[in-house]
Amino acid sequence: MAALTINDVPAAGLADLPLVAATAGGDTIAYGTKQAAGWEQYTVVLLVRNADTVPHTATVGGLPLVVANAKTGIIPVPNEGLNDASVAVTYDAVTSVTVAAARLLP
Repeated sequence: MAALTINDVPAAGLADLPLVAATAGGDTIAYGTKQAAGWEQYTVVLLVRNADTVPHTATVGGLPLVVANAKTGIIPVPNEGLNDASVAVTYDAVTSVTVAAARLLP
């Protein structure tokens, strides 16, 4: 299980988001979307690129995302609660699957 690095995406955008191979045992993301007093401070998302010939499912904090073959999907990473707990990411298979975590800054 590997800890994915969270890449900051500024308001001006990010032209190159580095993707890494999905890990067979799953991955973790340090924390998810943060809120304070009901206001969202920033959103963390997981980008999943599936270059395989069949669909694959990534599950992020219990939320499944089915990514069709030769497509890219994106899913918000939920906040797991106290103490910036890590969010688990699992995959049904990792053949030709690459991922990146991104924090969308205001």
